[in-house]
Amino acid sequence: MSAVADYFSDVHTRLDDLAVSQAGSIDEAAALGSAAIIARRPIHVYDTGHLISHEFIDRTGGLAAYTALSFGATVARGNEWIAAERNPLDSSGERSASLLVEWLFEQGTIQPGDPLILSSVSGTNALLIELALQARVRGVSVVAVTGVDFSKELVSNHSSDKRLFELADVVLDNRVPYGDAALTLDGAQAQVAAWSGLAGAALMWAVTVGIIEKSLAAGTVPTIYTSYNLPGGGEQYAAARARYRASGQ
Repeated sequence: MSAVADYFSDVHTRLDDLAVSQAGSIDEAAALGSAAIIARRPIHVYDTGHLISHEFIDRTGGLAAYTALSFGATVARGNEWIAAERNPLDSSGERSASLLVEWLFEQGTIQPGDPLILSSVSGTNALLIELALQARVRGVSVVAVTGVDFSKELVSNHSSDKRLFELADVVLDNRVPYGDAALTLDGAQAQVAAWSGLAGAALMWAVTVGIIEKSLAAGTVPTIYTSYNLPGGGEQYAAARARYRASGQ
């Protein structure tokens, strides 16, 4: 069997595992999402760069309610001595993260009761942990997409020593192996083919299907995007945007 065939076999096995092991969490996340849509609330999505906030925003077959959360502040560290001496993960850096997250919530974009989907493979990022902590305090429902067993082997970069899976209302465990890469090839210097991207997408599409199913069962028809590339796709997309803007659902 070729390495490519091994890869697809591994993917099928891992997807089957997700379907069984994460069924309960998928249902819980779908319930939070459908409740948000019925109540005309957005579903906020934030990740640390691994697919989720791109795959599910304005996406064919996806929900208009999904809203990418993007925020940040940067300071140029052109002086090498300053950059080396003032570690952005020290206490002053964490305080800056705390202030930034406080500012984010003060804008009113995220309200108590809104669902916030946070995606991080390691679940150790200090800013993301601060976001989860403050979200919980403010009554925001946190859904984590993370690798639980992998994260347990890592040290948090936040002074609370918490990792994302320890702070979420619902945990979607992507079941990544240690280090994320899943396939071993003879002669290769490291394992290949990170699993977290596919796993995260599969989990979130499952959640999306569940949200739509539960919303329809409750008598609410959520706004779903169709392909922009279909005949009349541009008009259909614009109509979906207008429908969501008017209904919030």
